[in-house]
Amino acid sequence: HVIMACRNEEKAQAAIQDIRTQVDTKDSDNLKLDFIQLDLASYESVRKFVDQFHQRHLPLHLLINNGGIYMSPFALTNNGQESHFGVNHLGHFLLTNLLLDDLKQNVPSRIVMLASRAHLRHPGIEFDDERRNQPYPDNGIATYRARAAAYSQSKLANMMFCKELAERLGPDSRIYCNGVHPGVVKTNVFQHINWIKFVLSPFMRTVENGAMTTLYVATHPDIEIKNIHGAYFVPSKHIPPPYIRPVEANPNPVVLDKSARERLWELSKRLTGLSNTI
Repeated sequence: HVIMACRNEEKAQAAIQDIRTQVDTKDSDNLKLDFIQLDLASYESVRKFVDQFHQRHLPLHLLINNGGIYMSPFALTNNGQESHFGVNHLGHFLLTNLLLDDLKQNVPSRIVMLASRAHLRHPGIEFDDERRNQPYPDNGIATYRARAAAYSQSKLANMMFCKELAERLGPDSRIYCNGVHPGVVKTNVFQHINWIKFVLSPFMRTVENGAMTTLYVATHPDIEIKNIHGAYFVPSKHIPPPYIRPVEANPNPVVLDKSARERLWELSKRLTGLSNTI
């Protein structure tokens, strides 16, 4: 049973219908695929989603944190946070913590954090609220750089959260939490900078190929057999499409900084209003 947690119901239902048409007719009636609305820019929406999920009394074996925005114009979330940090990190931080007990009750289970190689370019988290939420410059290239930095920071936060959660769960945990860089994929994530999609299009992965890294970390037996926790996976450059077997890679050194991770965790707790976490 798959729950599609999406902000836009119309797009979600269209995706569900598209998936159904691609499944063999004899299996389509047995395909359990449902929509529950989730807006990661709103803590209220995240909590409402979790409540609605619990009302269905379904087991949770896999959580894929795939929502996000990329290079968006400056905006604040419903809770007053810069949108990239708020949507890409804080929304997932709250969602994951609220669903952690469900994952514990259904081990072996997995958490897949969609990161990006962009996290490698960021020097560290801006912990000062005022500076982190400062509007981007309105000046061409400076605006572009500010958007890129905001996105990179949010992806760094994703990997720091992933690593810290894995360590808090412990090496013997049967919840396997890992991060992935899917590659540069042809999706509508580039809606705010179409020129990049135009320039890079010949080098981009298809949606199917882009999903391979996520699917590997979400489903491959190696993750449990090798007891992999808190790792960062990227598509291999050495095996051509259609199948791209992922490989482990080194994350940004900041991800390995325990004190920085703990500081981000406490900041995230404060901003999301969580009193008790693992």
